[in-house]
Amino acid sequence: MKALIIWPKFDSFSFWHFEKVCELVGAKYMTPPLGLLTVGALLPQDWDLRLVDENVRDLTEEDLAWADLMLVGAKIAHRKRAFEVIARGKAAGLPVAVGGPDPTLSSQFYKDSGADFLVLNEGELTIPMWLADMANGATSGTYETDELADLSKTPVPRFDLVNHRDYLYVGVQYSRGCPYHCEFCNVIDLFHNKYRTKTLEQVLAEFQCLYDLGYRGQLDFFDDNLVGHIKQAKPFLRGIAKWGKEHGWPFMHSTSVTLNVARDPELLDLLREARFKALLIGIETPDEDALRAAKKQQNLGFSIAEATDAIYRRAGASVHSGFLLGMDGEPDDIRAQIISCIDATSVPWVMPSVVYPLPETGLAKRLEKEGRLFPKARVTVSAEVRDQISAGIMFETSRSPLAIVEDLLAIMKHSFDAKNYFSRVASVSARLNTIPVLMPSLYLLKRNVRAFLRLSWAMTSNGETRRPFWSAFWKTLFRNPRGIEGLATLSILYVHFLSILPFCYEQLELQRDEIKAEGDEAWIARNLAEVVEAPCPKSAAPAAVFSPPAPDPRPAASA
Repeated sequence: MKALIIWPKFDSFSFWHFEKVCELVGAKYMTPPLGLLTVGALLPQDWDLRLVDENVRDLTEEDLAWADLMLVGAKIAHRKRAFEVIARGKAAGLPVAVGGPDPTLSSQFYKDSGADFLVLNEGELTIPMWLADMANGATSGTYETDELADLSKTPVPRFDLVNHRDYLYVGVQYSRGCPYHCEFCNVIDLFHNKYRTKTLEQVLAEFQCLYDLGYRGQLDFFDDNLVGHIKQAKPFLRGIAKWGKEHGWPFMHSTSVTLNVARDPELLDLLREARFKALLIGIETPDEDALRAAKKQQNLGFSIAEATDAIYRRAGASVHSGFLLGMDGEPDDIRAQIISCIDATSVPWVMPSVVYPLPETGLAKRLEKEGRLFPKARVTVSAEVRDQISAGIMFETSRSPLAIVEDLLAIMKHSFDAKNYFSRVASVSARLNTIPVLMPSLYLLKRNVRAFLRLSWAMTSNGETRRPFWSAFWKTLFRNPRGIEGLATLSILYVHFLSILPFCYEQLELQRDEIKAEGDEAWIARNLAEVVEAPCPKSAAPAAVFSPPAPDPRPAASA
C-alpha cells in the first residue's frame, strides 16, 4: 500500500504562520507535523509512506498518481485548505481519510464533505480499528472511541519522513491533556480532562532517534502542560538533563507550562538544567474576577510580575503569553490593567485577543446555552477567520463590544510599538540566567550567525527599529552577555510581528467601524441573527483524527 500523508498549508496571513522568521533564518517552515509522523509509526510498517507538508512543498500530480490512499491531518486553522486537498484526492480517485483535532471536535463538517473514512479521537486506538475494517474490504466508515490511549504504548514517530533542515525546530511530546479546567480551552474536551504521559525511556528513545538522524537544535515539547503533574515532571526533567549532558547538549527545549511553576524553585532549577529556553504561559488577564469566571484559578494568589521575574532569573527562560479580553467579569479599566501587566512582567511576545469560543469548549457550550454565541463562530474558523487575534468578537459580550475592540487595538499598538517592545526585550535579556547552547552543530552555528546578520540589517534599515534594537543589544551585552541568545530570538520574532500586524489591525478596525456605525446593541443583534452556511464543499471528502494534536506553534528558542 502506498499511503500519501498530507499536512495542509497553513495560511500565510495567520498570526501563527512565522513565514518571515523562516525566511530570515533560512528554513521553509516552523516545525514538522508531529501528529502525522506519529501516524506514520502507527501504520503497517510494510506500507510505502510519503509525507507531503504543503508548508514545505506543493502537493503534485505525481504524488497523487503514486498513491493508493490519501491521509489528511487537520487542525482548526487548516479546515478550508484541508477541504481543497481532500477534493484533489477524490478527483484523483483515491480513498481519503482525514484526522486531527478539528475532525474530532467538528466531525459534521467532515462528514458533510464526503469523507471515505473518519478516524477520530486518538490514533493509537482508532487507527487499528480502521486498518482492520479496511482489511475486511470496507470502503468507508467512522472510527471513534470514548477511551483514551495508553501513551506508554505510543511508538517513536517516523522522524525519517521529513528533512529536518526544512524547519526551524522539531516537536516531541511527553504528555497529553491538562489537569486544569480553563473554560476557553479545548484541550479538556479533546482528552476528557485526563492528563497522561509517556515514560522517560520513550522520550529518550525519540531523542536518540533524532540524534542518530543528525538533528541538532531546538526540540519543542508539544505538550498542553509539561508539568501537569509536578512530582512526576521533576524526575523526567532530571532524566532529559542527564541524557543531554551525556550527549554534549545537542538539543535545547521549549514548551507550555502554567504560571504557577514559579512557586516551585526546584522545578525552575530543573527547567534551567534541562536547557528550556522559552515557555508559553497563559497569563490571560491580571483581573482576578475574570480569571475566576474563566475557571483559571491556578493564576490566582501570587504576583504575576514576581512570577515571571522568577522564571527569567531562576529557570533562565523567556516567557511568551496570551492576554484575553471580553471575558465575563472583566472591569471597564481592563485595558489599563493589561498594559500595566505587560510592562511589569516585561513579556515581549504577547498574544492579545478577544477570548475565542472554540468548538466544544465549555465557553462555547455555555454561550450557546445562553443564546450569546454568534452563528459564524460555529463555522468560519478558517474560511473567514485566520486566527483568534484578527477574529475579533464572536459572541455577545458582557461589556460594550466597541470598548473591547478599542481596548484590544490599544493594547496591541502599545505592546508592539518598537520602543516598548525592545525595552521589554532588554529587560528580559538582562535577567535571563540561561545556560547558552552555542554550538550543537556547525550547521546550526552557521545558520544562527547568518540569521543574526540578516536580523541586524533588517533592524538597522528600519528607522523605527534601529535605535530600540541596538539599545537593547548593547544593554544586554554589557549587563548579561548570556542573554544575547534570548535577545536574538525575541528580536527575530519582531520581524514576524511587523509582517502580520497590519492585517490584524485592518480586520479589527473593520469590526470597530461596523460597531460604531450600527451601535453596540444593533451590531450584536445582527450577528446573533446572521445565517451562516458551513464552509464545506460537498465535493470534498475528508477523513480521520488519527494523530495526537499539537498546540499552536511556539517561536524558535534560538536565532
